[in-house]
Amino acid sequence: MMNKIGETNFKEIKRISPSQFYSMKNCAYKSLLAEAFDKKPLLSLSPNAYFGTVMHKMLELIAKGIVKSEDDFNVEFDKQVKALEEDLQQKGFGVFVPLKIKLRNFGLKKIQLKKHLRSESEKITSLGNIKFYSEKWFESNDKLIGGKVDLVIENGNEIEIIDFKTGAITQDCLDDEGEIYSDVKIEYKEQLKLYAYLYFENTNKFPTDLSLVDLAKQKFPVEFSELECKSLFDEAKSLLKSTNDSIKTKSFSANPKQENCKYCLYRPACSFFHKKLETDFYFNDVLGEIKDVKKFQNGNVSLFLQYGNKNLTIKNFAVEEFDKLNNHKNKQIRIYNLRKEAAEFVYSVTDTTMIYE
Repeated sequence: MMNKIGETNFKEIKRISPSQFYSMKNCAYKSLLAEAFDKKPLLSLSPNAYFGTVMHKMLELIAKGIVKSEDDFNVEFDKQVKALEEDLQQKGFGVFVPLKIKLRNFGLKKIQLKKHLRSESEKITSLGNIKFYSEKWFESNDKLIGGKVDLVIENGNEIEIIDFKTGAITQDCLDDEGEIYSDVKIEYKEQLKLYAYLYFENTNKFPTDLSLVDLAKQKFPVEFSELECKSLFDEAKSLLKSTNDSIKTKSFSANPKQENCKYCLYRPACSFFHKKLETDFYFNDVLGEIKDVKKFQNGNVSLFLQYGNKNLTIKNFAVEEFDKLNNHKNKQIRIYNLRKEAAEFVYSVTDTTMIYE
């Protein structure tokens, strides 16, 4: 199917969330596009990203004490997976169903989730003076910053804010002497520090601990100072203002590079990215004029594009796509989420490939 993008109507971003801050800081234009399209992605997410919503929901239900036993877990997990699969079918992403088969490490992730079921000792403790608040909403007094904290644990003067992550929490870094060490990702540190200041604005108390917890139930503490949290808080508000100001002045800018664009779901609407794509063939996206479409005996269809002096081949389209592609001969298109082959300028279609005119 050939997708089209109409005129982009930019809208003011009313509020910035702690989880959005790092991304907006690296490319505010991405956030403006998301707002313009009402946060409806222009490209498909990976099945892992869709399944992440199920995992996060299960962690929330466990933290709230709604899912208490393994039987509860199995019933609710199957219910959540079924609902997601029905939603994917409805949105035209049936290729990801059933998730049990299509998703790598499906069974392992389910086992890891079960580890978060509270032990009997934890259940008894929660009935004492310790208070658990799951998916707790906090916002700044001026409502410019706000977000849901996965879990807040209050035990007298000890207050811990916990954020659950279903992917990798750490990354390899180099120290001053060139040695490799593992550290929590910067975006997660900043997210927690913003939550810490939101908590302070709402309670007049700072948390004593900030932690990240992964699927394997490993905990990663994040060091912080009150000054750091306040500084990030002010920076987030300033960023929100300057981003919104760019709409009025029409002085848009973006930062099109691999780490910012690779997983951006609004690339089809980004003129800055398209400009980059004209000379940069490192991305799994291409653009060009359709020169030929060929159907092979095995049913596969290949598309031949030309851009400037470059000739590109995109293989493994389904046979049903032949007529649509052939009807667009000599027209320029953009194709996103391809897989590079070993040969230069040769690509293959994936489950998440999408075409835009």
